[in-house]
Amino acid sequence: MSDQIHLSIGAEPWRPADSTKIDKVLNHYDIPLAGILHQRGSYFIFECLEGHAKDANIWAYAKIDRAERKAIRKSKGEDLQRLFNHILSSRTFTAALAIDHSIEISAEVQAAQLKVAPAAAAQPVEAPKVAASQAIHIKADRVQNAGTLAAAC
Repeated sequence: MSDQIHLSIGAEPWRPADSTKIDKVLNHYDIPLAGILHQRGSYFIFECLEGHAKDANIWAYAKIDRAERKAIRKSKGEDLQRLFNHILSSRTFTAALAIDHSIEISAEVQAAQLKVAPAAAAQPVEAPKVAASQAIHIKADRVQNAGTLAAAC
């Protein structure tokens, strides 16, 4: 089984597939912005990394184990944010771009990308956000290039 979450294009970022259930919402402002999801026997954190109050936003999803889930459910405030940052900085995760509460595209962010993200050296907390944005841009460019190639045929 993959360590990455399954996302459905068109789904809401806080419920990214029909097989997904919200386990716990940890941050909410009009919509769930961070929390824990359960999908196919595994737990994942989700967090809106950028664009909380905008039409377009970037989301992150990372698999967690039961001990991490327990620690997250007990944490609040800065401790909770530190846990999320540690999780997103320590493993491969899935990034998604949502527009008007609808997932449009997703990309896998390799743990190695986090170490070379420009913000990693100056502000390690920003590394997941920068790496997620870069991964989505790269994927979008590939999709656009494929569309151009297909139109030329």
